[in-house]
Amino acid sequence: MAGQTVAQKIIARALGRDAVEVGEYVTVSADHTVCQELFWPGHLRNLQRIGVERIPRPDKAVMVIDHSTSAAMGSHHYQTHRTLRDWCEEQGIENFFGPGSGLRHLVMVERGLARPGMLVFSDEGNIASIGAVGALNIPISTEVIVSLIEDRNWLAVPPSARITLTGSLPFGVTARDLIQTMIRDFGATDRLLGTCVEFCGPAIAGLFMDDRQTILASLFHAGAYTGVMPVDDTARHYVEARAAGRPFQVTEADPDAAYVLEAHYDLSAIVPMVTRPPELHGGVPVAEVSGRRIDQATIGSCAGNRLEDMRAAAAVLRGRRVARHVTLYVTPGSREVYSAAAREGLLEVISDAGGTVLAPGCTTCWGYQGQLNNNEVLISTQQFNYQGRNGSRSAEVFLAGPYAVAAAAVAGEITDPRPLLPQPVREAA
Repeated sequence: MAGQTVAQKIIARALGRDAVEVGEYVTVSADHTVCQELFWPGHLRNLQRIGVERIPRPDKAVMVIDHSTSAAMGSHHYQTHRTLRDWCEEQGIENFFGPGSGLRHLVMVERGLARPGMLVFSDEGNIASIGAVGALNIPISTEVIVSLIEDRNWLAVPPSARITLTGSLPFGVTARDLIQTMIRDFGATDRLLGTCVEFCGPAIAGLFMDDRQTILASLFHAGAYTGVMPVDDTARHYVEARAAGRPFQVTEADPDAAYVLEAHYDLSAIVPMVTRPPELHGGVPVAEVSGRRIDQATIGSCAGNRLEDMRAAAAVLRGRRVARHVTLYVTPGSREVYSAAAREGLLEVISDAGGTVLAPGCTTCWGYQGQLNNNEVLISTQQFNYQGRNGSRSAEVFLAGPYAVAAAAVAGEITDPRPLLPQPVREAA
């Protein structure tokens, strides 16, 4: 058998084996199964229909209310919040995180629930962001209920691709610009389809943990199944500060591991990007869409709601005002991000500029807040730009990094953010 990739090694560990083959169907018990509340009413009906009274491993369940961050009048979410909370209490699930805790993507890494070498079943491909700490996310959608009931589920061992990163991001360019470039290159093809992408290369040492999570959170839209970053000193220190003594195992691919695709990106060649609607692979340099009038700007979602995103927004907004015809919403990704941004004065900068800071969670990304009127234009760090994502099917959603979104909010139109930025804007990770 050929050398093993990171994904193969993590899956093999969960099986108690030394190796697995790509394409092999295996039944494994994951270290954690993580769910959110939007699917919960359906999950609960199925649990009741099946007659499940107790799940075997409540210690492995992670339940997070992260999409409907408030129980607004006229919505049904207040009922979902209560039934999920009550069920977790009945089952003895300690890892329940209520409204305002933040996205489960961040909760998993910030609380030390995702650690190097761990296998996680989740209901969403974007939770590949936990690969920043060397954990492997396996997205199984609504089948998370099987994992909860049986403490096991099947998967097919994915093939792996390897992407090497060199150089460093130029002034005014973010990790979001890099992943939008990758989605442009791969999103309309099947070259990464179903793969686990392993990132490597000297450029990773210069990326913040927030940068790494941003790249991995959006990797699904390039066609990949999941992804991981190497656990270098930066990642190890991050994990050790949050593991609270819990064990972890750093996993590295064998030198002779096989990859179905290899690609290379020189970060110094990346420019500020904007993705035009309605295709996720419609990324172009910002200059190609500059001057487009906007009505709303949002910074948030699992692709743009971490502390570095808050810092980026504040770098543009400090001493400026949001254009009179623009509404700006900013959503920190978790309580940890919210608190850190508050301590640094970033939330004050955003508020003074005329922006509104929302509770930690998904919020504007899935349209729970910040809906659009007919024919309005939004620029956002969110994940999707298809018609109707934020309400009206005639509205348009442009995707960009936090610098470009904040710059558009100030200018009232899409614009290159670099002239608005003080130097320097980045430090070594």
